[in-house]
Amino acid sequence: RFIHRQTMANAMRFTTTELAELESKIANAADRALGIELAAFDRLTAEVVGEADSIRAGAEALAVLDVSAALALLSESESWCRPAVDASLAFEISGGRHPVVEQALRRSGEGPFVANDCDLSPEGGAKAGAIWLLTGPNMGGKSTFLRQNALIAILAQTGSFVPAESAHIGVVDRLFSRVGASDDLARGRSTFMVEMVETAAILNQAGERALVILDEIGRGTATFDGLSIAWAAVEYLHEKNRCRAIFATHFH
Repeated sequence: RFIHRQTMANAMRFTTTELAELESKIANAADRALGIELAAFDRLTAEVVGEADSIRAGAEALAVLDVSAALALLSESESWCRPAVDASLAFEISGGRHPVVEQALRRSGEGPFVANDCDLSPEGGAKAGAIWLLTGPNMGGKSTFLRQNALIAILAQTGSFVPAESAHIGVVDRLFSRVGASDDLARGRSTFMVEMVETAAILNQAGERALVILDEIGRGTATFDGLSIAWAAVEYLHEKNRCRAIFATHFH
């Protein structure tokens, strides 16, 4: 027996008692399936939570293995060297390279990365690290050089080989960088304000074991004002902080 369900513009829909029963069974089956699925999920969640410590320990072990294996393969394939890390204030890198830029140049076919040296070690009987003033044209590689030496210091102190022919690095207790230019609209800070706040934080916190990289301090304001700020920052690093530093500037 057909039961009228709906009248449309060009059609009519009917059902039967048998179809209605099947529809009810299907709906009930879907509800039961969802209930079974949720119950299974709850049981699985409880089991995972019970083994959380073991899972976390396993994940950490795999992470260490993954990082160590990746660094080992990279060191072998890219001819990285084993750095000497000690308690001195040395920072001597020969034939250093920026690992990311080097890979990018190789992929693009633009030629090999030009390796370079950096020596911020104390001279003679000095008890403080050296400050390098780095100058050159735009697109000349100043920012790459800054980042490169910071990366090498980090890699050396993680126990990794480093992208260089040789490296001798005294332990760096803190790494400070002021590279790039950006404002902070949410806090009402201009590019120059952000630059000054970050530079002040570095000058207030850097100790003799710190490594500081500063890129074109003072460029966010008028030329002579910027020159005065850059001069004062370098002088403070040399006289007060007495740390190893690389200072890139166009004012020199």
